[in-house]
Amino acid sequence: MKKLFMLMNHEMLQSQIKEAREILKVDEIINLSDKVWANIDPNKEKIANDLSAYKKRLICEAKKGDYLLVQGDFGATYHMVNFAFAHELIPIYATTKRVSVEKLIDGKIVTTREFMHARFREYENE
Repeated sequence: MKKLFMLMNHEMLQSQIKEAREILKVDEIINLSDKVWANIDPNKEKIANDLSAYKKRLICEAKKGDYLLVQGDFGATYHMVNFAFAHELIPIYATTKRVSVEKLIDGKIVTTREFMHARFREYENE
C-alpha cells in the first residue's frame, strides 16, 4: 500500500488526486499541512525546529518508496526534500500550466491567468 504525504499551502485539486491514484498508484493521501507549514516566519533565522513535527510523523508513518508532495517556503521545502531523500521517500512537486487571456473591457485590457495542474515531478538528487 503506497502512501502520499502532503505538505502544501492549499488542498490538492481533484486532478492531482486522480493522478496520485492512477499514475503514482497511491492508496492513501495524508495531509501533514497545518498553520505552521503555511506560515513559516520569514524573519526567523533558522527553521529546522519548526519542521521537527513533520519529520517525526513521517518517521512513524512513512515507509521506503512512499511519496512526499512538498511545496511552500523555499527553505522548509529544501529541508523536507533532503529529509525525504535521507529516508528513502520519493519527494515530488506539482507542475502547472499557465493560461493567460487578454480581453478588451470598457476600453481597458484585462488579463486573467489560470493555473492548471500539469503533472507531478520528482525532485532530482544529483
